Amino acid sequence: MDNIVYRYGSRYYINMTNRCPCKCVFCVRNETLGLGSADSLWLDREPTVQEVKDALLVLDLTSTEEIVFCGYGEPTERFDDLKEIAAFIHNDLHKRVRVDTNGLGCIINGRDIVPEMKGLVDSMSISLNAKDADEYLEVTRSKFGVGSYQAVLDFIAECRKTIDGVTVSIVGGSIPQSSEEECARIAQKMNVAFRVR
Repeated sequence: MDNIVYRYGSRYYINMTNRCPCKCVFCVRNETLGLGSADSLWLDREPTVQEVKDALLVLDLTSTEEIVFCGYGEPTERFDDLKEIAAFIHNDLHKRVRVDTNGLGCIINGRDIVPEMKGLVDSMSISLNAKDADEYLEVTRSKFGVGSYQAVLDFIAECRKTIDGVTVSIVGGSIPQSSEEECARIAQKMNVAFRVR
């Protein structure tokens, strides 16, 4: 399984699952089979924790400061495995850990997962994607419905208390310019970084 870990730019990314509760209109997986060094990020099956560790151990990580959980699915769909691998990355590989997420991990797992990330995750990139609940549902088509947007806002707020580096992002051009500007204001109000990707 050579699509478990792939390189994109200067970082390595972990592709643990293709499961996701959203069907975002802009999702890159609708456009291409793979990214970076991976010809395809579609998994025949989800790799075991040991397979992820083994895939990381064979890499030359000397020029990489950070390893990112981000593939063709939502990383928190495998949150308990994510925690185990993040601990391995910290303790054995001595690298920083970032999670790129849609921010719905607490709903997915049926509990507040943010405290469990303390000391394991150094930074979070959370997809905000919209200025309000209706626009969010239109753009993301979350299976959790209209309450998804508030769940993302709550997740951002909790991460801000626990994790040093929190960034919220939108996909440029996927929502009107006025909505993009409002998302930037929301990020500023929540005291987190903002990025258009």
